[in-house]
Amino acid sequence: MLQFFSIFHRRPRTTMVLALIWTLLIFIGCSLPGKEIPKIGLFAHFDKLVHFVFFFVFFLLWKISRASLSNSSFIILILAITYGFSLEFYQMYFVAGRSFDTWDGIADTIGAVSGLLFYNKIK
Repeated sequence: MLQFFSIFHRRPRTTMVLALIWTLLIFIGCSLPGKEIPKIGLFAHFDKLVHFVFFFVFFLLWKISRASLSNSSFIILILAITYGFSLEFYQMYFVAGRSFDTWDGIADTIGAVSGLLFYNKIK
């Protein structure tokens, strides 16, 4: 698995482009009106797993692209949490059929923190 991640470490600019694309994809996904979101009933609260994965990957991509900065983990973690909860406010006011969901923000936060822990374990 370390070899897989080393590809990203060797190409921080490419990884930053991927991080930007991923950030945009999260925004697009959160901008879908409520009626356009497919209902996947694998288990209750499946959407929380989606939020977790979105922000787990978000943290990893941004961290790898900024690994050379000394305090990047803290900054990226704060940005991830802020982005997650900001998207909840955005949905509440600007996206039809969507609302603020504290648990989505918590799932985003747990995903980002898990990304941090995972990164620290594999580096």
